[in-house]
Amino acid sequence: MRSRLAEADQMTIEEFLDFTDTRPAGEKWELIEGVAILSPSPTNFHQIIAGNICTALGNWKAAHDVPWVPLIGIGTRVPVSPRSLPQPDVQVLAAAPSGEASPVTDDGLVLFEVLSRSNTKADQAWRLKAYKSIPNCQHYVTVAQDKALVTRHDRAGNWQPTELVGLAASLDLPTLGALISLADIYRWTPVGEGKR
Repeated sequence: MRSRLAEADQMTIEEFLDFTDTRPAGEKWELIEGVAILSPSPTNFHQIIAGNICTALGNWKAAHDVPWVPLIGIGTRVPVSPRSLPQPDVQVLAAAPSGEASPVTDDGLVLFEVLSRSNTKADQAWRLKAYKSIPNCQHYVTVAQDKALVTRHDRAGNWQPTELVGLAASLDLPTLGALISLADIYRWTPVGEGKR
């Protein structure tokens, strides 16, 4: 992660949202420790994997009539860093949002990051620290793009990593009562076709 700016030089979430309102549609910005960071354009496989996760969760929700709601990630407040607004690739809210549409949430029952080259070890450590500070977050999941490897961190397991390897494995999310196969996560990618 970047070195911290003095607090007086850091953007607030409100300043960040005003800034992003002026940016072209399609840019993905995150506020990290008071600094607005433009995320690199995702790869096609990154987007397929994120879509597969959201679809699998949506299918599970429809089949089991549960209250939680999966969505492509939006800015998520993290109590450990009040001048940060990271945006996971996919997240699950405890219930459907009500009221006005918002680009920000305090909710994050399950958060997913599809790993890219920009997700350094320091970035991954920061995100784990940030996401586990969300009061209702129960699972933080990282998904590799180049091999069938999913890592789940659980509040119930003191955030220790559990690695799932290979297309025959399944991701169990006890808080949701959901089970997603890695074959479904990697569908329509070279990994899912067994070429990597």
